[in-house]
Amino acid sequence: MISQKLTPLAYQRGWIEFYKLKFLVNRQVLIPRPETEGLTERVLNFISQQSNPVTVVDLGTGSGCIAIAMAKNTPTGTTIYATDNHITALKIAAKNLQFHQLDKQIHLIKSDLFANSKFTSRLKNSQLIIVANLPYVPSARIPQLDPSVKDFEPLSALDGGKDGFVIYRQLFTQIKQLDLKPLAIFCEIDDTQPQIAQQESTTCFPQAKIKIEKDLYGRWRYLEIVNR
Repeated sequence: MISQKLTPLAYQRGWIEFYKLKFLVNRQVLIPRPETEGLTERVLNFISQQSNPVTVVDLGTGSGCIAIAMAKNTPTGTTIYATDNHITALKIAAKNLQFHQLDKQIHLIKSDLFANSKFTSRLKNSQLIIVANLPYVPSARIPQLDPSVKDFEPLSALDGGKDGFVIYRQLFTQIKQLDLKPLAIFCEIDDTQPQIAQQESTTCFPQAKIKIEKDLYGRWRYLEIVNR
């Protein structure tokens, strides 16, 4: 007997809880997961240690969950941008901003990472913090993912290229080329990538303090790059 494919509950009901907040979701965006709550927590802890107002850029925002959790849990002086390269995702993020009454506080931007020059020009000389939950699953492993993921969630938000780190390399290259000099970069990565993440981060940011940490399930999940 062929098992019936079941649409994930979050897509069936159209919402999910993330960081104790309700978010609208559909098949145009990933379903926010506990691992990403861990990423959010790390960024919030870092922001709490800063004495000056910061600018946070949430790259690949999807449903907007990270940016909105930031806005709900940071000082009012924090500037927050949420970017995505897909209009369909930005539409969902916009609905969540309206739902949480944050459409005036969070700036939604269409951009492929930092390719939007009008956007990146606003970031010069800011106390910049970058948070990125970008596609990181190695291409060859996509067919092996649970059917509830590979058959329903957007492939463009999952597939990170041959080794899963292709888009993060692009990000690091853009940061260097644009001379953005962020205070810190926080990334969610695949649990197969600690060595790649360490190597690529050290190459691009040789003066930075680099830390890779595990999630609550004991899997390598978080890359933290702090400029000294």
